[in-house]
Amino acid sequence: MDKFYSPKIIAILFNQKSKDAESLALDIKQKLKDDFEVYSQSAESAIIKGLNNEKIDLIISIGGDGTVLRCAHVLNGSTAPILGINLGRLGFLCEIDSSDINQKLLPYLEGKGVIEHRSILKINLFKNNSKKEFFALNDFVLARGSKIRIIDVEASLNNNHFATYRGDGVVVSTATGSTAYSLSLGGAILSPSSNNMIIKPIASHASLLGGLVMESDAKLILKADSREDLSLTVDGFIDTQLREFDYIEIQIDDSKTVNFVRSLDFKSEYWNSLAKKLELRKGESLGR
Repeated sequence: MDKFYSPKIIAILFNQKSKDAESLALDIKQKLKDDFEVYSQSAESAIIKGLNNEKIDLIISIGGDGTVLRCAHVLNGSTAPILGINLGRLGFLCEIDSSDINQKLLPYLEGKGVIEHRSILKINLFKNNSKKEFFALNDFVLARGSKIRIIDVEASLNNNHFATYRGDGVVVSTATGSTAYSLSLGGAILSPSSNNMIIKPIASHASLLGGLVMESDAKLILKADSREDLSLTVDGFIDTQLREFDYIEIQIDDSKTVNFVRSLDFKSEYWNSLAKKLELRKGESLGR
């Protein structure tokens, strides 16, 4: 992990649906304005209109993991890191709980932290003889639309047919997304430093029990067949419709990452922190 240096220009992006997030954003801006150049706006407005100032050194995200995901898409390939303040439930991607900001926020802004790099998916949708590009920090979901009908999803790995799933669809996740939808389907949790991706079928008749973990240079191609509408959802908030003969190419992006500010002991404490957030019953240590 790289060292994080004290920022000069900070953008605070908050969940516009949360009054508490907006209030906290204004409070933090007020406290920081004498020492930093600070801008504040909702994450949703930044998605639509862009940042009030593009030359930022840091984004402070206030909300839950959904707000962090929107911040990642606001950055759209920029190397500026994200520091997440959790007002949500689990807050897998967040670094600071909102109740701890008075004690913990300033040390990060003074440069007492490291930068963690997370892999992303590069997604190309081929539709009507055109290509549309997306990226996902968490995951993307290819699934049935509004009607409850079984769909067929053909998965090819490195240009070889691997499986055709019959069910509600599939989820393709990064290591980051392995603690999200994929986990709720029984998928494996990947180390956050992993460059691998995982595919997990949704309610499939031919499910691979824990999903399939693919190497970092794998190329996955998905095609779907259904008499009804199909949907593609990226990171839980970007949606588009699919039709027969559309297909999707998915790879780990080897040139871009999404970056986060973490504590100096983040790497050694990650799994313990994850177990607490998931409320795992770990049992007692047996000692030496």
